[in-house]
Amino acid sequence: MVSLGIDLGGTQMKCGLVEDGKVLRFDMCDTCSKEGYAAVTERMAKLAEHVLEGDKAMYVGIASPGIIDTRRGIVRYSNNFDWHDAALGQDMSKRLGLPVRIANDAQCAALGEALYGAGKGIARMAMVTIGTGVGGGFVRDGRLDTDSYGSMAYIFGHAVVAHGGRACNCGRKGCLEAYASATAMAAQGRLFWEEEKSVKEIFRAAGAGDEKAQRIIEEFLEYLTEGAVNIANILRPRIIVVGGGVSASADRILPAVNRGLQEGVYGYAYAPVRAVRACLGNQAGIVGAASLMCEEQ
Repeated sequence: MVSLGIDLGGTQMKCGLVEDGKVLRFDMCDTCSKEGYAAVTERMAKLAEHVLEGDKAMYVGIASPGIIDTRRGIVRYSNNFDWHDAALGQDMSKRLGLPVRIANDAQCAALGEALYGAGKGIARMAMVTIGTGVGGGFVRDGRLDTDSYGSMAYIFGHAVVAHGGRACNCGRKGCLEAYASATAMAAQGRLFWEEEKSVKEIFRAAGAGDEKAQRIIEEFLEYLTEGAVNIANILRPRIIVVGGGVSASADRILPAVNRGLQEGVYGYAYAPVRAVRACLGNQAGIVGAASLMCEEQ
């Protein structure tokens, strides 16, 4: 079955024509979110039409940041875009003339990895996506595990790992996202260096022996591991897939997280949980979004 998957990001939106998990055609463009909802959806529609190039798709799946009501196709709230109760599914269906289903972007990435990536063939899989924030999803027997609202479950980034700790943009203190996201690492970097450093640069500096960079990464790994252990003890997946931009440094991340899982997961010897690297890279959200309708069947 050929379908269209769209991954809506704060900076760029990506679109792919997908068949059985394989991206047949791909393109992307700037999101320009500050231009407002109508402009973003029009740009999304034009990108979709360009990727289709006259081919037929059975439906469209959209991976969107925020709290999503998958049943009604509504973005209930997206901090990235300042959208409230945006009828994204209905509006895009009218514009493209195709059935549309939407879900949270991190959950779409989890579904893509479960069906066609690192979690293929594994009955219980959790995914943590590490980028600007920390997202996640849980897939059981090839289906997203969601709550009664559709796509508001598994907000891993806002689980507290340091009581009374660092302020988070959600208004609470000590959230995982405030310690184990790319944004958090960059913020710590600004405390040590006058210039802005990317996560990639911080990892590179740590590898070259920079003590400040090493301290940033040590803190990041400490809290990421704490979060992974909590996820493992609550959900008991077989694997936790680590994705997002930071996963490019998986060789530095996974050994520490797996040591922490071995030490911290209750009954690990009887039911081990492993952390593994995502396989689909930046196409996970597209593949997962394109699989949303199949996941319902």
